[in-house]
Amino acid sequence: MLEMLVVANSAFAIIKQTIQNGRELSSAGAAISKFVSAEEQLKQDLHKKKNSIWTNFLGKTDNDLEEFMALEEIRVKNEQLREFMQIYGRAGLYNDYVSYCADARKARREARINAEKRKEKIKETVMKVILAILITALLSGVVTVLAIIAKKKGII
Repeated sequence: MLEMLVVANSAFAIIKQTIQNGRELSSAGAAISKFVSAEEQLKQDLHKKKNSIWTNFLGKTDNDLEEFMALEEIRVKNEQLREFMQIYGRAGLYNDYVSYCADARKARREARINAEKRKEKIKETVMKVILAILITALLSGVVTVLAIIAKKKGII
């Protein structure tokens, strides 16, 4: 969690420095991307931690304030980024940014779902191959045992 907060803070520092140096907001595009990615990763990590079976089982809630403060810090920085976009960017930049972020989140979610489907398909294929090998080995064993029995009885 703290690593993502450090990444978000450093990316925001770059954005702020870019604005203070009088450069275009678009020249801080990589930093904005890192900031947004760090924010989403932080939220995702906190969600996983909150819904973890171990957290629920052990009843751990000792980091609630730390998590709240981290999210609050990100929220404040998001508000400042909105102000930067509205003041130093073109008209409607922030609205375009919000819709772009929403589209990017949807695309990442779809990519994650597709990767999971692909993984499941590979698992299914591997299980079918293993089952086919086991059935073949079983049939080979049965035929071999029958051949040995037939040879002992003099049929073959």
